[in-house]
Amino acid sequence: MDKINKINDKYLDSIFFDLDGTLLNSQKQITEKTLLCIKKLQAKGKKVGIITGRPYFFAKYENHLINADFPLIGCNGALIYDFKKNEIIYKNPINKNATIEIFDKLIKNNITFLLYTTEEIFGFYSINEYPNWFNWLNNSINKLPDKFKFKFNVYKYKFNENDFEIQQFDIIKILVIVSDSDLTYVHSFCDELRNIKGIYTIKSQSNVIDIMPNNCSKGEALNMLSKIQNIDLNKTIVFGDEHNDISMFNVSKYSVAMGQANLEIKNAATFITLSNNDDGIYDFFKKIN
Repeated sequence: MDKINKINDKYLDSIFFDLDGTLLNSQKQITEKTLLCIKKLQAKGKKVGIITGRPYFFAKYENHLINADFPLIGCNGALIYDFKKNEIIYKNPINKNATIEIFDKLIKNNITFLLYTTEEIFGFYSINEYPNWFNWLNNSINKLPDKFKFKFNVYKYKFNENDFEIQQFDIIKILVIVSDSDLTYVHSFCDELRNIKGIYTIKSQSNVIDIMPNNCSKGEALNMLSKIQNIDLNKTIVFGDEHNDISMFNVSKYSVAMGQANLEIKNAATFITLSNNDDGIYDFFKKIN
């Protein structure tokens, strides 16, 4: 771990932020201090972007708020979206056979989960109460200005029964909502998942499990974007707080773990700053300048 006084922003051209737990505080907001800090960096000629586990359309508002210079890397690197051209410039969906197999096992194990497609989110649950995560997602969508809203379709399924035709969609990521599922079933599902080829799991937040296509990560997508956009990774810094951020820590010369991150993530980073609730991004740039 290097000391913050070993870096100055003159060494940086490009800055990338994870969203949840990093750019956003626990209220899912970018604080005024952080937003002003980013605008000052851009005024100095620095370019900024977002790298998130969310689908691009669920990060469109935040991308707009910071006036991001780069295309957005979404779904942990499985999709890159250029908002200036309004087009997907890269996508790597989970293969159809694996998608069908995973979907069947999720239904069989009574799991609450989300499917991310290129245009919308599908939610599935079988528990009696409407899932807390779905309530949060609905509330988040409702708070957005109309032009930033997106489709969230919810299905309640019966045990081991479902007629949703998943094969007609490109599934970019599957999110298991651990906090709204029975842990016994989650463990059983994870055991069964080990036999499915072409996928891996990683955590983007503490109470979920992300199911991803192989050879796809935030780091690999940043590497790809660097070639498309001529980004010098030796003059790039990334901020994150979870396991899915480590791959981009490994690709960028400089990386910053948020203060609330666990030890594994902090050990993988070049620097550590304050937590996302203590304006960690603002504090970092204040100290290096």
